[in-house]
Amino acid sequence: MALVCLCASAHTKLTPELVSFISLHGDVGYSALLHTMPDQKTASGFTPTIGADYRVYYNNFLFSFGVEAMYQVNTFAVSPFNDTIPMLDTEGNEFRMIAQVDKPRDLTHMLNINIPILFGGEWGRFYFMVGPKVSLNIYGAGSSTATFETYADYTRAYDDFHEMPNHLLASGLQMSSNTVPVKWERLNIMAHAEIGARFNHMFKHKQFRINPDKVRMYLAAYVDFGVLDMYKSYSGKNWYGYDDQGKGLQFSIRPIITSKFADNAQFRNLNVGIKYTVAFEFPQHGKSFLYDEYSSERDYRKRGGNQGYKQPY
Repeated sequence: MALVCLCASAHTKLTPELVSFISLHGDVGYSALLHTMPDQKTASGFTPTIGADYRVYYNNFLFSFGVEAMYQVNTFAVSPFNDTIPMLDTEGNEFRMIAQVDKPRDLTHMLNINIPILFGGEWGRFYFMVGPKVSLNIYGAGSSTATFETYADYTRAYDDFHEMPNHLLASGLQMSSNTVPVKWERLNIMAHAEIGARFNHMFKHKQFRINPDKVRMYLAAYVDFGVLDMYKSYSGKNWYGYDDQGKGLQFSIRPIITSKFADNAQFRNLNVGIKYTVAFEFPQHGKSFLYDEYSSERDYRKRGGNQGYKQPY
């Protein structure tokens, strides 16, 4: 209804103003990867975006259509945990190995091509725009790292055994995964809204004083929300694990989004930040006034054009 009112208002002026622009914009902001994985916090990160748009200004009505590249990286803050592993020492005695996993860090990456189709209005310095963004994913990846410590707990011993590297008991150990592909859903739809203002008046350059509307600059706050589920995983694989292949106990980790934690979970992105736009006006054709000798001889008077003068006899 708001867009209909804007359109109606745009057509009521006696001298409508129709101006076209090519605009460039850069965005940066906070990114949240919302999900339904149990016992896991929202993944936080950042999102830089660059793009170009074709923008039409008709009276107070704005329309924009363009393309942009969006990169998003998020970190899962996985809580530290302990794992108890039943073991046998070299003498055949049973003990419990405690693996204390600390500082787990899980990164996910995505690179999308967005096609924004936006509508809005501009009054003086104030403007706003809303609309959908069609988002196409072209790259996705994930990786994980963590530090851990292992120590032995013997039921018959008075204290635990620490710092015995020959027996796989040590601190400050590292485990990490390779960077593995993450297959995000190819198509996503994001709802976009931005609100801001023009600020050309802040610049003293001659170009802005002589032609203040030829180059328009805007600064706005924006929000993007993903409408569709971005990811589906049915791997059934553990996020953290260990194995003994004849070289002692080996610990491993994988990106949490590729583990069974993400099975049947839903993922959506939420981005909030600042958007800077500079719009360059397309050249406009001015009115052309041509002298018509034939019309002047017939006492023809063209309204708004050059007037002919008929010499008296």
